[in-house]
Amino acid sequence: MYYDDERENTQDVNESGDLYNADADPADTNTDPSNTNTDPADTYYGAQTPPPDPYAGMSEKDYKENIKRMKKEYKQFQKDKKNAAKADAMYEASAQQPRKKGIGAGTAVLLSALTSFVIFVVIFGLIAFFPTKNNSFLSSLYNGSGFQNNGSNAGETSDPSGNDTQLGDHTISKGDNVTINIEGGASGYAQAVYAKAANSVVGIAVSQISGSKWNSYESVVAMGSGIIYSADGVIVTNCHVVEYAIGTTESKIKSDFTIRVYFKTDLSEWAYATKIIGYDETNDVAVLKVDVSNLQPIEFADSDNLTTGETAITIGSPGGLTYMNSISEGILSGLNRTVTTDNAVVYDLIQTTAAINPGNSGGALLNKEGNLIGLCVIKIVSTEYEGMGFAINSNTVKTIVESILEYGYYNKPLLGVTVDTTYTPEVAADQGWKAGAYVQEVSSGSAAANAGIKAEDVITGMNGTEITTFAELRRFLLNCRPGDVITTEVYRPSSNETLTVEVTPDATDPS
Repeated sequence: MYYDDERENTQDVNESGDLYNADADPADTNTDPSNTNTDPADTYYGAQTPPPDPYAGMSEKDYKENIKRMKKEYKQFQKDKKNAAKADAMYEASAQQPRKKGIGAGTAVLLSALTSFVIFVVIFGLIAFFPTKNNSFLSSLYNGSGFQNNGSNAGETSDPSGNDTQLGDHTISKGDNVTINIEGGASGYAQAVYAKAANSVVGIAVSQISGSKWNSYESVVAMGSGIIYSADGVIVTNCHVVEYAIGTTESKIKSDFTIRVYFKTDLSEWAYATKIIGYDETNDVAVLKVDVSNLQPIEFADSDNLTTGETAITIGSPGGLTYMNSISEGILSGLNRTVTTDNAVVYDLIQTTAAINPGNSGGALLNKEGNLIGLCVIKIVSTEYEGMGFAINSNTVKTIVESILEYGYYNKPLLGVTVDTTYTPEVAADQGWKAGAYVQEVSSGSAAANAGIKAEDVITGMNGTEITTFAELRRFLLNCRPGDVITTEVYRPSSNETLTVEVTPDATDPS
């Protein structure tokens, strides 16, 4: 009888396509006279009707091939039968041998666990303490960058050692006195500038805290750079670097944000900013406080003495903290620049060819003496021209920072006038008027109104300093304080006369 393909295979097909019984023994001719099986469904063994001859109509060639195949299969069958008998004999022999007494399952598990523990201790010791404990791989996990370890205090410091810089045959460490002599030419001064100022530039990471109190984690939302303003932990950066963390609390840091300040390029030394002392959005300056001592403050240069074409060097974290304290070199390609951004108009900027990229914000722009001439702030990129870098000049930075340290905000001297910045010396010449800052509007009760200044007047001088543009007026006021008495020259086109008045700028309302 035949079976379909889904059941046990007892059929196969020979080379000519005929079916044959794969289980049939060619030596078995089924001639046992005791076989009385008369099942009408059985067409093979003892049936009343003899089965049809499977070789009927087969050619002699096919018949011989079929016989040859069956002999081969029978030989394989005998071989398999012999191997099975041999295997049975080996099994019976092994079963008769006496068993050796083992150590027991419980003892085996205990020994396995003890061995695993010893191996773990050895590997842990190698990783954690060699070649030295402080420089080991495991140590680096605990003394890493901080913002990747779920708020761990690993690496936090109150007295950072800073970075060492190789300068020729000398190693320069934090606090070492570096004097840069440029009389012999500019060769190698960039390396000397870096050795002098690198430990005065920091990396900054702003993180947002998420999750539950017992399972919190931090996500970095902003990275940038900063400069060390004082040895007791005053750090200056751009306002836009820390803007996500600015809140209304006494510390001005939102409760679900942290600000980390990094002191080493391997990110192994850092401290939390405990406070945003103050900030000025208009000039993009923010002042932070960290509870760290013995820092190396940066030295300021007088940005009023800068000249176009002189050397400029940046130190910062372009692209983020991975490249903290990278250095680039260029020149000053412009002074007193005005840049219009998406949010505001920024005045009195230094333009430089030294590379400034995202992450450089808040970093240092230095001269050949290694002194600060600007705080890196912005890079303009357009399809029409290469990226241009800009920095807030050092005198402006110092004025704003000193005011923030004194008042907690930038207490800007206010005249109470609105100036039309499109009034240029060229426009003045066309009108036949004097160049200066054209007053478009005067606020009632303001310092300007009390001094007698009116709309459509032109401010042409202050304390003997000539004023020909709004930028010059703004630059002069940066060096003034509320309450100062300023002798002001005013040109009044309506009467074609020049007046001298005294203006006492008002203080800025902190609210």
